[in-house]
Formats: sequence, C-alpha cells, structure tokens
Amino acid sequence: MCQRSPVMCDETKMSETGAERNRDVKPRRSVCVYDCRPESSAAPPRAVDISEADYSGFLRALRQEFSLSTNETFVISTTDRGEIDAELYKELVDGKTLHLFESANQKLTAATEERIEFLPHYHTLVQCGMYEYYASEGQKALPYAFAELIDNALSATARNSGIRRIEIRLQFDESQGGPAVVVMDNGCGMTSKQLNNWAVYRLSKFIRENGMKSEETGYVRPDPVPRSLNSDISYFGVGGKQAVFYIGQSVRMISKPAGSPDVHEFIMSKEDFERKQMNKEVIYSGFIRNRKPGDYSHVNESEEPFLRSIVTEEEGKESFTAVVITRVQQEHVTFLKHNFSLWTRELAHTYHYYIHGVDGNDQEKIRINDHVSNIDIQITLLERSPRVPRMMNLREVENDMQTLYINSSFSTFEFKATGAGDSLVEGLIRYHPFLYDRETYPVDPYALGPSEDEDEDCVILNSEARGKRPIFECFWNGRLIPYTTVSDSNKLLQKNLVPCKKEPKELYDELRIVPISKIDRLAAAANIKKKIEDELAKLPDQLRVTWPEGNAWAENEARPAGTPMGPIKVEILNKKGDSMSRLPVAGTTKKLLMELKVIWHSPKGDVQTNSHIGVHSSKWEYWFKPMGKNQRIITCVHIRFH
Repeated sequence: MCQRSPVMCDETKMSETGAERNRDVKPRRSVCVYDCRPESSAAPPRAVDISEADYSGFLRALRQEFSLSTNETFVISTTDRGEIDAELYKELVDGKTLHLFESANQKLTAATEERIEFLPHYHTLVQCGMYEYYASEGQKALPYAFAELIDNALSATARNSGIRRIEIRLQFDESQGGPAVVVMDNGCGMTSKQLNNWAVYRLSKFIRENGMKSEETGYVRPDPVPRSLNSDISYFGVGGKQAVFYIGQSVRMISKPAGSPDVHEFIMSKEDFERKQMNKEVIYSGFIRNRKPGDYSHVNESEEPFLRSIVTEEEGKESFTAVVITRVQQEHVTFLKHNFSLWTRELAHTYHYYIHGVDGNDQEKIRINDHVSNIDIQITLLERSPRVPRMMNLREVENDMQTLYINSSFSTFEFKATGAGDSLVEGLIRYHPFLYDRETYPVDPYALGPSEDEDEDCVILNSEARGKRPIFECFWNGRLIPYTTVSDSNKLLQKNLVPCKKEPKELYDELRIVPISKIDRLAAAANIKKKIEDELAKLPDQLRVTWPEGNAWAENEARPAGTPMGPIKVEILNKKGDSMSRLPVAGTTKKLLMELKVIWHSPKGDVQTNSHIGVHSSKWEYWFKPMGKNQRIITCVHIRFH
C-alpha cells in the first residue's frame, strides 16, 4: 500500500460500485497508479486524487506525483492496456488500478496487483432454477466437469485461423507437486476485466461488461453453420466455477489476451475462502496479478514445481489461457488413472462433431476439406517415472458411440424443425436394420449387462436392439448434452412447440422396399436363399409326445370314463429335429407355452372338459400331470404350442 499522505491507496475499498455515500457530499475519488517505467524499481502503487480534476488536471497531478518534467512523455493505461484519454478518464471509478508506462508497447518491469471483487451475481437468485449442472443419472460426472472447461476453450479458440489446440494435462507425478489438472488452449485469452467476469458466479456472457463502456462491443450471436458447430456453448457463467471446484479445491487462472504483452493471473481457493471467513474478511475479493510472460518469481517451487514449467511455456505465445486446478480429490485421481479409456471415450462422444467435422467419423466416406475440423483436443496423463505418460488425441478414439452409430447404420435421414424467430433444430435419424440373425444397432462396449434372475421363468427382457433408450440424443450448438434426450419426436408436434416440415418428399406417401442384397453387398442370391432356409429350419415345426409311464393312448383311441391318462411329456421340435423352448432370435428370453385341451364329442357337439397350460422348465420340460376319473368317454385330446 502507498503510505503517501494525505491520500492513501486503500485497496480494501477498490469496489467499482463503491460504498453508499451521503448524497449532499461530493464523494472523493482516487486511482492507484503503478510506476512501471524501466528505471523505476518495484514499488507499491501511489494514490492520485482525481475528485476535482478534469483530464488536464489529472495529467498535471501525475507529473507532480511522479516528478515528470513537462517535456517528458509517458502513457497512462488500465491494466488491460487501454490508454486513458479524455473520454476514458470520465469513466474512471474510485480505486481503479492504472499503469504508468514510458511507451505504449513497453513490457512490465515487475508484476502488479489489482484488487477485484467477485460477489455472486444476483442471477444466482433469479435464475437459480435455469441450469442443472450434472444430469448424469448416476454416471460418473467427472468427464462432464472436463467438458465445461473444454466448452470455454472452444469459445476462446473460435476465431483461430489455424489449429485450435486444447490440452488436458493430468499432473499426477508426486515428485513435481500436485496432483493437478491443467486445461490449456491457444485461444484469444482474457483481459483482466474478463478474468474478473469469469470469477463472478452466474454472470452470463449476455450481460457482462468486458472493459470500459466505450470499448464494449456486446454479445453477438454467431452466424448459422452446419450442425450448429459455432463454439457458442458456454452460457450462464456457472459451469467453469462448478467444474473446477468439483475436480479440486483450488484454481489458478492464467491468461494472456491477444495483442497484449501482459499475462493476468488470478487464484481462487477453498482454503482462502475459509481463512477469510474465520478472520471476518471480505470473502469474495482477491487480486489479479499482472506480469510479463514467463515470470515465475511468485511460484512456490517446493509445493508446485510443475507450475514453473507451465509458466515457462508462456514465452513466445501470442495468446492463451491455462486453468490450473490443484488439490484434486483423491477419488478423482483414482478414477482418471484406472478408467483412462472410458472417460476419454465419453469426451470423444460429447465433442464428436467438433473433432471430426459435420460428417462425423465416417470411416468409409471421403471427407470434403471444408468439413474437416481444425480442433485438436489432446489428453496427457503424467505419472512418476518409470511409468510412461499416457496420451490420447480424441480424434484417435474409434469406439465412441457416435462413431459406432455412424459406421453401423445402413441409411441416414436428415430433418429440420423451425420455430419462432430464427430458432432452428436439426436432426438425424439413422437406420440400423436387423440383418439375418443379428441386430446392427451398436452395443455400448462399456454398458453394464442386465442382471440375471435366478428363476429363469421370470426373466423377461426387452430384446429390441435400442431397448428402452430414447430415440434422440440432444446436442446444444454441436456439443452433446449427456443424458438429455427427446424420447419421442411426436411429442414436439403434439405440444405445438415447433412446426415441422418433413424432408425429403420422396420418403413420404410411398412404400419403399429395400432388397437384402443392398444391405449386404457381398451377399449372393444363393447365399441369401440358403440363409433364409437355415433360419426357417430353426422355427417350430412339430410336436413329439411321449408317455413316460408307458400307459400310452393310441391316436383316435376311445377309453371308458374313469380311465387315467398321463403323465404326458411334450417337446417342440424344429425342422432339424432339435428340441426348443424359445424362438431363435438373439436376445429373446420369452418362452413358448404349451396348451393341452381334453374334448368330449358328445351327442350335442364337442365339449371342452379340461385345459392346461405348460411352461418349459429345466425341472419338467412341458410335462402334464396324470388325469383320471373322467365321467365321460374321452374321444379327443388336443395339444398345441403358442
């Protein structure tokens, strides 16, 4: 703090809103100025009173405070390098931090600090029900926490002309500190004001200020693009903060905006919050550190040696952002190590179209250059030597569900639904036919199978390939929203949410028959015929009736009343003569039933006297118990299956 009297640079009151003041008294206004000229040594900021001064008076006060001669040139700017002119001077608020430079392009000679406040925005209350963070339905939520940070990186790299590089680096080498998770991108970076905005909970990009009012451009909705791959994903200003504190207990945001020589750094931690609460300090306040690239003088080498290498990598970069999460929960470290293939596969599914382009990972289709993605998402897991680092580029994942859907479908039908204004919903319906004796709908290799019931007679499962899964997966601006689905497209029409137009017209008002030869181009006519004959031979063909106790009844034989009948054993045979209890369909568990009827041919017509249903079991195999003491002459016994 500046100790110069009579005005002090009191950083505890550096709120841009300020405290409530007496309206009859004109409030005093001062700014804190760092002398950043090359010949100046690192010193605390000096307070310059600007309560009564106009812009010219402000410049005179600066010359007097820093002993600048009348012919000596200088530049006074915000921490975002916004040069203060007469117009910007009018917008200066009490406690604003400024830099005094020799020239506009001069590098920072020493790091400076700017106090900020990041009280939760009022939208925390008014929009508290708008956003559900992890709709994971019991699934491990960690991959979707990473997805929130990747969303921000996609937005930051949206205007890159070259490769959009995003890296998730898992630092689990205990000798280098940590464990830590680092998410880096080569996007546009953040100014100190934008970094302050990031810290404010629930501050949506639609209402946030990005700098001095005269410099603001406001939010501009991106132009429509195929598959809505516009990288405009991050919305409410919630996901990033929730994600980092779900993963760990401390986050260090490091960013260098394009066109600026300065790096801005901000730390937020659970430990710091608890300390401030215990000391009855202002909880939601902190400092943004402004420094030159590669300056790691503030890094504690004994606690976080890996951080030095990250800071060293800053040199030579035009712009970037690095999210460094430390004090990672041990259960997350264990999951990330032991399930590396699983959670990287989840991310590959989530960002499938961003990674592979609008056509997706179609392994048989020649891609058009315009539709090839320039997004590179790299995952690196570092452990202590001699363990080899594990690396995975999400483009190399070949078994994510979207890849399996695309490459196992026979045909794809696209549709669009338009609503009020410029709202648009695009959709894909993929056809996965039942091919001979198997489904072509892909099975999730990591899905848990159904539990087996000990009593096999009670096991009835849905044998459809898709099962009870909803028809549609939902994507928001090209990015999968996990476990958010539309179960039936007709509901959209019934509720009149959007008017739908069915395209192409050729698919409607016409019965289309697809030859089997087109489903499997390698199948010859003779092979198809043989396959059909083999399948028909598996179907039920005849019954085999036996009398286990030897008291058989001949066909059309009549017996007097009271003659015992049975027990009777009945088997269902296919054309091959094999006994069967179920239809020969993969995944079918529903069993065939056997019905026995006893018919009395009375003088007045046929009368059914008995009826029994038999269910196959390993204990009795369609056995019917003995029947006796019939009061009428039995002339006919009917046995059938269904």
